[in-house]
Amino acid sequence: MKEQTITMETMQADHQRWLRAHEEWRHEIARWRSEHAAAAERLAQMQSLLRDDDDVLEEHARTFRQAECAIAAHEREIAAFLAGTGATPQDVLANRHQEQEGEFSRQKCAHDRIKSRHKIVMEQLQTLESKTMAST
Repeated sequence: MKEQTITMETMQADHQRWLRAHEEWRHEIARWRSEHAAAAERLAQMQSLLRDDDDVLEEHARTFRQAECAIAAHEREIAAFLAGTGATPQDVLANRHQEQEGEFSRQKCAHDRIKSRHKIVMEQLQTLESKTMAST
């Protein structure tokens, strides 16, 4: 195998090429730093939105626990009415039931919205995490 002789001109040309690449890299690094800072800000905003989602989730859980208590109380009133020991008239029981039905519909809509958003957020987070980890 023949050893190649490197000329002064070749070395200087290489240096010039490398320095041009470094200049390009310097600009890319500056842009990336800016993009990283913006990404960190966006992630902080997303984290804040996720905390807001936690608040919505807790309110939803509280609301349907209250509804469960109301349903149990209504069931006791119905049982008492059917046993002939209840003081609540049937029309009042029916009105309460309709109110509970409306509340259930509102809760179902809220639950479906929360479920949909949760699924999207978790899928996107998983995608981001997977792609980020795969590139390291």
